[in-house]
Amino acid sequence: MPTWNPSLTVGVTAIDEQHQELFQRADALLEAMRAGKSTEEVKPLLEFLDAYCARHFASEERVMRERGYPGLEEHLAQHRTFVGNFQKVAEQFELKGASPTVTIALQQLVCGWLVGHIGAVDKRLGAFLAGQQVRMTV
Repeated sequence: MPTWNPSLTVGVTAIDEQHQELFQRADALLEAMRAGKSTEEVKPLLEFLDAYCARHFASEERVMRERGYPGLEEHLAQHRTFVGNFQKVAEQFELKGASPTVTIALQQLVCGWLVGHIGAVDKRLGAFLAGQQVRMTV
């Protein structure tokens, strides 16, 4: 299960709060899938997570552009990769429902990509933004 922990803090309150929300929502989605909830129960959770990620990425990207972040292009590429991979999992969900294969793929994406992205790429952004007032909405 994806779990938020203090090692994932990037040092920007607005970003950290959104990351915690992402983990909570991903945890709820994966728990529903593992518990064998119906497609009708799982689909809204998947759709919410997809929409929340899109809003979070847009918010982060806006801040990076406004502040002239030098790592913007790498960061954007990583966001695009996640969106593409998430879309593939969502398509598999549409075809197979909350099958073990889809559940595992989603868990690997959330746990692997999110933790890796936050732990490296977002931490660099956090260091760049250190001490600045940052407002983000999703």
